[in-house]
Amino acid sequence: MKMSGHRGPTYFCLMSLLIFVGCETAPEGAWRSVTDDLGYHVRIKKDVKRVVSLVPTNSELVCLLDCERLYGGTRYDRFPEELVKRIKDKKMRIIGGGFDPNLELIVEIGPDLILANGPSQQKAVSPLKRLGYPVLSLYAQNIDWLKKDFLLLGEILNRKARARTILEEVDRGLREIQKKTAQKKRKRVYLQTWPDPMITVGKGSFSQSLLTLAGGINVFEDMPFDSGKVSIEWIIKRNPEVMIFTNHQLDFVKTIVKRPEWKEIDAVKNNHICLFHESNLRRRVQFLDGVNNIYRCLFEKHTNEQIFRLDSRSGS
Repeated sequence: MKMSGHRGPTYFCLMSLLIFVGCETAPEGAWRSVTDDLGYHVRIKKDVKRVVSLVPTNSELVCLLDCERLYGGTRYDRFPEELVKRIKDKKMRIIGGGFDPNLELIVEIGPDLILANGPSQQKAVSPLKRLGYPVLSLYAQNIDWLKKDFLLLGEILNRKARARTILEEVDRGLREIQKKTAQKKRKRVYLQTWPDPMITVGKGSFSQSLLTLAGGINVFEDMPFDSGKVSIEWIIKRNPEVMIFTNHQLDFVKTIVKRPEWKEIDAVKNNHICLFHESNLRRRVQFLDGVNNIYRCLFEKHTNEQIFRLDSRSGS
């Protein structure tokens, strides 16, 4: 088989590892078998020392339990602070992004566990699976599912007690936000995650769970997918009272508020538009940061500026 100079070293390295993994003779009792969120059965060492994460949400889950075991993460990892410090101190290596992981670097790290996301990431992880690495896909679509995943990861890392303690704190926070929203009339919300094409979230999304907890009603809650493209005509017809955009859409928002067709929407008429840092909308165990910021956007008095910015990093 003819190989280019670029692919040759990668191929040799990966095939060498395949031989190594195939010859591994750990005792049968040293392994456990779990089922991930995509239904795959994964065989994992009971003593996991090195973890590589291919998505920021999973990097954060590991660091909440035992950050010292995270040896590889993505270029987008920002939370928690211990993770940022670990990157700065060069104790964790950046393996790329979720769709362009550096396979040679992952091989060099030699992880006992690789954490992936949902269906869209399976193409990127298939070479790692073929090499014999345990790849666990965590893809929670609601709060209860996320809790289950966190407990599973706690069990895998032998940190189940810590996982339960963290979730108890989350449940206390949930009860507090539920007390507040019980006294409010729910507001119709449009949440846009991408401007071109315009993409919003549907009933299968984690973001919808956050909107509901905060006292909002997703105007596209009947969309049967976790996300999908929409048009201005559809948004006008559903007429949201509040519009939420991720912070990278600032220029988009500045443009649309000047357009006549957008001024037909109540949220634009009343300048009730919020910009969030995207971390507010991720499937995080610390999702209450996002819920509380959404609540503030919906119900607390905001400035007369057209855009009311909320950023979980500053707590504002």
